[in-house]
Amino acid sequence: MLINNIEARAGIKFEKIGVPQPEEVIKSSSRDIIKNLDQVNMDLAGIFKDAAEELIAKYKDPKQALCVTLAYLSGHYKTAL
Repeated sequence: MLINNIEARAGIKFEKIGVPQPEEVIKSSSRDIIKNLDQVNMDLAGIFKDAAEELIAKYKDPKQALCVTLAYLSGHYKTAL
């Protein structure tokens, strides 16, 4: 096997890992969204105040409203894993 030959010649051992699972990809996407929030101009954030209040009223829980919003922003919101 090619990998075994490379490991033997280089005197190293590769760590074999699987492909990222969908949940890992979604969590990574969420972390990226959170990091990018620092780029939002706070003068513009006020424009979304009415929408934020509407979301909180609709979902009855600010945390749930935020989770739904992050799911949508991540692009992973149509089907369950």
